[in-house]
Order: sequence, then C-alpha cells, then structure tokens
Amino acid sequence: MPFLLIKLHKPRVEVLFYIACGLFLFTPFNVNILGYDSISIFILSLIFSLSVLYLQKANLYLLLLLSFICSLAVLIRLPNILVVPIVFLVMVFSGKLQKGNYSVNLPVMFMLLTIFFILFGFSIYYANLEEFFAASANSSSHDLKMLFYNYFLHGLKMLLIVSLILAGHFIFKKAEDKMPKYMLYAGAGLIFIILIGLFVIRTKYSQNYSLFLTSLALSMVIVSMIENRKDWLNFPNLALYLYILFLFINPFGSNTGLLKAASLFLLLPFILSFHNFKPQPYWVVILVILLPFALIEKLSGTYEDKSIPALNTPVNISLLTPISTTKTRAAYLEKIDMEVNELKKNNVQVYFYGDKSHIFHYLYPATNMNINSFFQPVDELVYYPKIVKVINGKQRTAIFIVDSYPGDRSKDLLSVEFSLIRDGFKRVKMEPIIYYLRIKE
Repeated sequence: MPFLLIKLHKPRVEVLFYIACGLFLFTPFNVNILGYDSISIFILSLIFSLSVLYLQKANLYLLLLLSFICSLAVLIRLPNILVVPIVFLVMVFSGKLQKGNYSVNLPVMFMLLTIFFILFGFSIYYANLEEFFAASANSSSHDLKMLFYNYFLHGLKMLLIVSLILAGHFIFKKAEDKMPKYMLYAGAGLIFIILIGLFVIRTKYSQNYSLFLTSLALSMVIVSMIENRKDWLNFPNLALYLYILFLFINPFGSNTGLLKAASLFLLLPFILSFHNFKPQPYWVVILVILLPFALIEKLSGTYEDKSIPALNTPVNISLLTPISTTKTRAAYLEKIDMEVNELKKNNVQVYFYGDKSHIFHYLYPATNMNINSFFQPVDELVYYPKIVKVINGKQRTAIFIVDSYPGDRSKDLLSVEFSLIRDGFKRVKMEPIIYYLRIKE
C-alpha cells in the first residue's frame, strides 16, 4: 500500500529486492487471513501509508479519510486506540513541515471526528455498555500482571539483540578498511550464526524469531536515523519515527507481549526504499544467513502444537476439502460432523460455544449464539445469560463446548458446564468429543 500511494525515486529492481526479502523473512509466521489480527495489519498498514502521505502533503480529504479509518481500526480491535494519538502527532508535525510552525486546529478536528466515528460504531454494534465491556474484557487471558511481565521480558531481549546488532555494525565499519574482506565477512557471518543460535532457537509460535525480526528492523532504522541525523525533523526522518511507533501498536494490549510487533515488519521494505537506505555489506551478510534460517523456521516451527510436515491428513468434510491437519484433529472434526448430522436428523437444535468454536460456526452457521466477542470464555459466566436466552423455550437442544483443541481438554468441569448441568443438560462423552444435551418431554 505505501508503494502504491507514495512516489519513490528508487530503481525498481532494488525495490522489488527489498519486498522479496521482506516477504521471505516473514514466511515463518502463520497468519489467519480472516482473523482480527490480520485485518489489523491491513488497516494499520493503510493508516501508516496515509500518514506518510499526510506528512508529505496535508489535505483535508486525507484528514477525513484518516479519521474514518482510524475509527475502523479501533472498532476491529480496541487496543488499536493507540493509533489515534500517533496520527494526532503526525498532523501536528505536518504543520511544522508545511507552514514552519506547529498547529493543533486540524489535529483537534481529527480527534473529534475519530471519537465521533468510534462511538457511533460501537453504538451500532453493541446493544449497551455492559455488552461492550464484556466483549472487551477477553476473559482471564489478558491478566495485567502477565501482560506487563511479557512486555518487560520481551523488551529486555530486544534491547540486548538490538545492542549486539548495532555493536556488530559499527565494529564491521571500523574494521572494513583494516581487514581482508573474506576474513571480515566470515567473522561477521560466524558471529551472526552464534547470535541466532543463542537468541533465535526454535520456539513455539516462533517467539524468539519474532523478537529478533523486530530487533533487526529497529536496528536498521536506528542506523538510518544516525546517518541522517543532521536534519532530524525532515520529512524522511519523521517517517522513520512513525514506523517505530507503528511497530508497537499491534502488541498494545496483547497478552503475547511484544511478539505482534513483527507483524508490521512487512512495512520495512518501504522504509528502506523510501529513506534511501544503503545496502551495506554488513546487512548483506545478515541477509545471506537469515533467509535460509527463515525457511528452516517455517518448516520446523509450530503453530499451536504441530509443525507443517505433521499437517498431512485431509479432512473429509466438503467445506474443508483443501485443508490438511493432524490425524487427531481430522478425526475430531469428522466425528463432530457425524454427530451434528445425527442430532439434526433427530430434530435437535445444535449450538457451539467456546474460544475454539469458530470453525464450527463456519461449518454450521445456525449454531452461532449471536455472541459478538471473538472470545467466548468457558471458565466465566459472562455470556451465560445470552446462552440461556438463545436456548430458552427450545425442547431439544445440544451445546458443544469447544474451548480447546483435541488432546488439550481439561478434565475438570468448567463454570459454563456446571451451569448447563444445573439447568437440566446431560453430559454426553463420546471420545474425542463432549457435548451437553437437554430433551424436554
């Protein structure tokens, strides 16, 4: 998007090279195309592009467009609210670039319009404030202590990695004229391989790789800022500062700490092309080592609990024909499909509830209980009144509680399950599935 919106004076081959490298390095990350995180990446990339354009030429239509799209970002994911003060600052500094002084008239107009769009959007989506707060709470998975602990831990890791990359860069530059090139490249390559071995070992969800990639982006931006420090408030430098701020919007409010910062690594090729970045030998050495590592990480890394080679079993359900998964999950899906069809034959109304129930809402749209939140906790009764309202008056009802993947199910009954049993539901256990059935005579 930034390449489409902002004109660059760079050779096309160089730009395409940066894009190819950026996409290849990003391949280890598994992305749910329809997930709100992925939509956030799309929306934040668009806002970033329009913000850079606004720095270049402040127009009223851009202000209105940014106001509307920023409100969409917040409606998609509440923690994206961080984008609003960032764009406000963009508009303040754009006045300095355009007119030579700071002005708050247009930025204040932007804030007021954005707040109006956000409130209007939430008023349409949620019936009342209680429903909004319930959807925003996201159960116990966003414990504040855990959230700040992850921020602190990941921040320390990234600080260490950035320090080592920058130290290596400046040592490399100092030694460039004093050592034979083959020795310099070999030494830098060896140090970088050790660095990867120490800090980027394979972890679930590619955690260390995610932090490393963000650290690499920060290091490259910091070097560009140092090399262009003479006029620190010029247009290209402001775009660099903006990029650093945008990196940390997606992690805001995330219980995964700073891992989601890597999502906007995708914008780095534009930053390198836009800011007249010089592809120095040091970065080439890093690239030569990191590209094959990205491929290895993709094949051997895990999403949830399995690597790509383990996803070798097709699912015998028509709507999931192109999908391959593990044998356990394929059997689980097919068993549920058979049971749902059997229940429907017996005129039983079927529903699915739980954090992992979305695939079944896709397969059987009528099983959705019209709960707006992506998160549907089973260890809390936040949405139980809504469940009662949906099933009230129905004679034959089955509710599948899907809060985990097969094999991860807790043996203990959870709050929602206790409440269903109290309200006359019988627990039906047919390995590997469990559901609750109530038939009124």
